[in-house]
Amino acid sequence: MKQTDEQKLERSSKILKELKEARGGSLMTSHRTMGNDPNLINMFLQQYVNCNKKDISIPKKYRELIVMAIGMATGTDTTMKVHANIALENGATIDEIFEVIRIIFFTCGVTKLLPALETLGDIFEPADIED
Repeated sequence: MKQTDEQKLERSSKILKELKEARGGSLMTSHRTMGNDPNLINMFLQQYVNCNKKDISIPKKYRELIVMAIGMATGTDTTMKVHANIALENGATIDEIFEVIRIIFFTCGVTKLLPALETLGDIFEPADIED
């Protein structure tokens, strides 16, 4: 089902353009889905800007590691993958990523550890250790 109200779609289109610019030129399918409701996508844009563009003190690498950890703790695959990749793009090392994974294991247990490792399997390869 899609929004059919042209006024709402026009408003959403403007907001999505702002979000795309704020994110550096990319939108996810979830953003476009939110575009069915201009109020929702506007709320998302405002939160995005408030959390990522205003009064930022924590360096981007660490911000992304934090968001990745939240994705692991909540079991949100997209958040884990997207923010692990952004953390790596911003200088995070494999050791830093796995330190976060250890913290999640300590605080949340194996029920969050194993799914996180499966989700991040596209990014990290298994260690090549002979039996």
